[in-house]
Amino acid sequence: MYKKILITGGSGFLGRQIVNECSQEFEVLAPRSSEFNLYDYESTSNFIKEHKPEVVVHSAAYYGGLNINIEEPANLFRNNTIMTANIYEAAAKNGVKKVVAVGSACAYPGEVIGDMKEEDFWSGPMHDSVIGYGSSKKIQLIAQKSYFQQYGLLGNHLSLTNLYGEHDVFQIYRAHVVAALIKRFSDEINNSSITNWGDGSPVREFLYAKDAAKAIKISINAESDLEPINIGTGVGTSIKELADLTAKYMNYQGELKWDTSKPNGVMRKVLDVTKMKSKFPDFMPISFEEGLRQTISWYLKNKQSADSRS
Repeated sequence: MYKKILITGGSGFLGRQIVNECSQEFEVLAPRSSEFNLYDYESTSNFIKEHKPEVVVHSAAYYGGLNINIEEPANLFRNNTIMTANIYEAAAKNGVKKVVAVGSACAYPGEVIGDMKEEDFWSGPMHDSVIGYGSSKKIQLIAQKSYFQQYGLLGNHLSLTNLYGEHDVFQIYRAHVVAALIKRFSDEINNSSITNWGDGSPVREFLYAKDAAKAIKISINAESDLEPINIGTGVGTSIKELADLTAKYMNYQGELKWDTSKPNGVMRKVLDVTKMKSKFPDFMPISFEEGLRQTISWYLKNKQSADSRS
């Protein structure tokens, strides 16, 4: 059983939840970028060599919602790929036993029929709207297999569905859909109508970040697996349903409108979680309605600081 772990991105949206979840069970290293620069191999390698973690949980990422995926595909690909390459090389060369990679459902093909199963991972091209970010997540799985073959570095690649929760990025440009809607409703709460992108028909799956952190903790001492493991709820929610729930929990009384000139993105993105339930039988995420209610409550109490986080 592993005892000492390094969490990259430990001050980020998901990373801070992983740190909180793991701190009572493991000795946790969660350095700031000033002492652990993932874009620089020497900085990454020197930190791992000095502190000797047994496991690296790689949760650091440059990410965002549909806006940033459309505007910065090259930055998303480059930044995340550099971090992945440096982490795996430094881990392999400095005695790390295992890397747990935080992947994404964005890496799946864009035209999968039905819920996405792990065997679908390589079955077709990604949707153009997520090509930069999704490709960088596919590279994580390639790195896992390559470094196992050459160095014996163990790993688990967790393909996470869309995350939401406290401490997310709520600035519209970088926000995922749940955070973006919460902020928009809050900013426009006194308007007679609120207009959202697309037509509301795309279906997404949402996972509370605290629950994602619980699954990641379980994976640290789980059996190594060179194939992806989907992490989600297996429950789809349309964007229209999300908007209606957000209006309900924020007590918005106006009209919801839809700008159909804006893109919908992938029409359906829901994970098949059969493998997850088999490997992590004790993992039971909360309902989306409950998680959304808690997230909205936190945001309204912390709006100023939440809105300022970039």
